[in-house]
Amino acid sequence: MTSSLFTLLVPLALAIASPAAAHHRQTPPLVALTSSGNTPLPRVAATGPRTIALSIDAGGGKKIVSISPWRDRSHPAVQTLIAAAGDNADPVVSISGRSLAFDSGSDPLQTGLPGRQVIGALGPMLRQISDDPTGTSSNPAIDPSGTVVAFESTGDLAGTGNPGARQIFLSDRAGPITQLSRGVGTSRNPVLSAKNSLVAFESTSDPTTGADTGIAQIWIGSFRDGTSAPITSGSGPSTDPAVGDDGRFVVWQSTADLSGTGADTGVWQIYAYDTKSKTYARVTTDTSDPLGCTLPSAFKVLKDWRITFVCNGVPYYYMLRRDQRFRVQADSGTTQRVIAELDVHFLVMSTTANLIGPSNSPTSGNQVYLVNLFKRPAVAVAGLATWFPKRGIPPP
Repeated sequence: MTSSLFTLLVPLALAIASPAAAHHRQTPPLVALTSSGNTPLPRVAATGPRTIALSIDAGGGKKIVSISPWRDRSHPAVQTLIAAAGDNADPVVSISGRSLAFDSGSDPLQTGLPGRQVIGALGPMLRQISDDPTGTSSNPAIDPSGTVVAFESTGDLAGTGNPGARQIFLSDRAGPITQLSRGVGTSRNPVLSAKNSLVAFESTSDPTTGADTGIAQIWIGSFRDGTSAPITSGSGPSTDPAVGDDGRFVVWQSTADLSGTGADTGVWQIYAYDTKSKTYARVTTDTSDPLGCTLPSAFKVLKDWRITFVCNGVPYYYMLRRDQRFRVQADSGTTQRVIAELDVHFLVMSTTANLIGPSNSPTSGNQVYLVNLFKRPAVAVAGLATWFPKRGIPPP
């Protein structure tokens, strides 16, 4: 099958098989979710089909909003205010779209706690998640129910004697705060899966001695029993993990040659780990750009998985089972991030490419768009993933 024919048939096949066909048929090719300021996409993608959360410029600070495009298809970009403008960042949202979390240095609940703290939201009601005397709690992730929140802090929040290392903590409304990471290295960027109780994060701690190695590796485990172990061991850092909405694949970026010698190449590439087959895939091998490819996310699409990422400011995704890479249409600008979320036909993208107005006049800041792949299909391009030590999923 030729690339052009493949590009045309994939959206058609998805339309026939998808139970949510009305969304892509009734939604325009592009929906501008923001139109001013500068709005990077948050670290953690929405894992549910209803709602996304953004941190948007407002009043000299950032307000936290949620957007549910399918609630009113005639006004898909309507924003629901979660937290007023302040020193707010890193919003995350549960599958239902009702529970959110974010970190703030503005003390929105007027607790008197110092620095940054993690705040939860159920509709318009805010609640304090961290009670951190060090004021270093940030970067939350949320579980499907919206009751469990993971975050990072340098405090001794679980009474483990943490000496000030940045650790991953878990707050569950059913119990006390617990510590998920260990050692004295730096542990950051937790993500919780929508299924299988999977937790992933990066850490520089040696798994045996607990010493700080100075090189981040990807750790995965269960946030229910608190176990975790590294799945990488390269000489270069592996960072920014993301977990697919079905909990099967963990994706991340690394400068280590994980499919080869493990040496530090100095160039970021995208990797995926199949938690079922315990196999790996090197999704990109881009050497023309010194920065490589960064900020991946994963989303199950029928019997395949879409891995999104950005290379040299250009948005791409890779269909893992089909062995096909696509370039998302976003010319004459620089894309900060592209995330697979909300539905099998959609991507959310933050870019300076002017997708609504004149294509030759990029916007001054990153604007967020909902991209309907059914009406604005991506373009098939060269690029083939490398599996190791063997292929984890069969081809279609």
